[in-house]
Amino acid sequence: MDRPDAAELIAIALARFREEILPVLPADRRLAALMIANALGIAERELAAGGDDGTIAAAFATLIGETADAVPAFVADLRRGRWDDDADLHHLLLQDAKARVAIANPR
Repeated sequence: MDRPDAAELIAIALARFREEILPVLPADRRLAALMIANALGIAERELAAGGDDGTIAAAFATLIGETADAVPAFVADLRRGRWDDDADLHHLLLQDAKARVAIANPR
């Protein structure tokens, strides 16, 4: 495997950006710079999380007995209440939501 990998490159760039660029920016450029730093942080966490999305998608497909391509029909059934009492689905949805929040905002 090549070193540094993509996650390490983003971590290096983000650290340098925060340490060397942010402190010297004028106040009117700070918001844009913080948005860039936030985007890099999200990308770094997504890479670190690996292929978890595929695992959750596969679990959904297994649970609903269909392929992952059947999402529109699943969503329609979900809205109609077909899955309201399904504890396994509730667990998967909660797991998915927590994973997404951990990537978007780890605090």
